[in-house]
Amino acid sequence: MLDTITFDSGKPGPTLLVLGSVHGNEKCGTQAIGRAAMELRSGIFSLDKGKLVVAPICNPEAYRRNKRYHEVNLNRVVKKHDKPSLYEHGLANELTAIIDGCDLMLDLHSYTGGVKPFLFVEYDTPDERAYAAAMRIPHWVKGWNALYHDKAELWQGDTCTYAFEKGKLAILVECGQHDDPAAALVGYQCIRRALAHFGLAGSFDAEPAPKPDVCRLHSVHVKRGEGRLLKPWQHLDPVAKGDPVLQYDSGEILASPVDGVVVMPVEKSTIGEEWIFFAVPEAT
Repeated sequence: MLDTITFDSGKPGPTLLVLGSVHGNEKCGTQAIGRAAMELRSGIFSLDKGKLVVAPICNPEAYRRNKRYHEVNLNRVVKKHDKPSLYEHGLANELTAIIDGCDLMLDLHSYTGGVKPFLFVEYDTPDERAYAAAMRIPHWVKGWNALYHDKAELWQGDTCTYAFEKGKLAILVECGQHDDPAAALVGYQCIRRALAHFGLAGSFDAEPAPKPDVCRLHSVHVKRGEGRLLKPWQHLDPVAKGDPVLQYDSGEILASPVDGVVVMPVEKSTIGEEWIFFAVPEAT
C-alpha cells in the first residue's frame, strides 16, 4: 500500500493532493513534502480550511533502488488496471484511488538535462492557467496529450490526465535537475503556493507572477539503438531546423525538425524510451 499522510484543518474546504517520487530517482518531491509536513506538525504554518493529503513516495521499489521505475514507467500507465500484471500496474491502481479522493493535485518531478524548473499546462482552462501562474514558474510546456494520443506503445495515462478526466484540477511541476538541492526548494515553494492559491493556508510570498515563456511540444524521438547526443543539450536550449542533434552508432543522424527548443533531453536514455523532445515557442 502507498503511504499517505492527511492534514485536516477541521474546516470545510477542498482537498489538495501532493505526489512525490512517481519516478523513484526523482526525490525532490519527497523532500519537499517532508519539509512541508514537518512545518505543519511544528506549527510553522497551519491549514485554514480543507485538507492536505501527501503521498511522499509513489513508487517505493524504484525509490529504494534509485531508479526511474521498477518494471515500467509509472507515469505512462496511470489508469485502473483490471488485471495488473506489472509492479507499476498495481501502483497505478492505488494511485488512481488516491487521486479519486482529492479535488486538486500537485505532482512534483525532476529531470535530467537541465536546471530550469518548468511545468506542464495541458487543457489551458482559466482555472488551470491561474493555478500555473500561482506557481511563479516562468517556463510552461503544452501539448503532452496531443503528442501522445496515438502512441499507445508509450503511454496509457499519467497522473494529470487521469485527474482531469475525473474532474480534478492538476499541475505537474518539473522542479529542476534530479540531484540539484534547489529542486527540493522549488517543490516546497510550489506546495506552499498551491495551498495559498486555493485558500487552504495563508499567503506564502508576494512575488508577482512572471509572464510565462510557453512552448508547445512538436515531436518526440524514441531511442531505437545505441548512440549519443551530439552536444550536452539542456532543456530549453534553442535549436534550428536541420541542426544535427544526436547520432546512432550506425552513423544515422537525427536533425531537429523545427526552429524551436529541445525539451527534456536524456543523455543516457534507455532503448525504447523517449530520448529528446522538440517544441516550438507559443505566444502568450
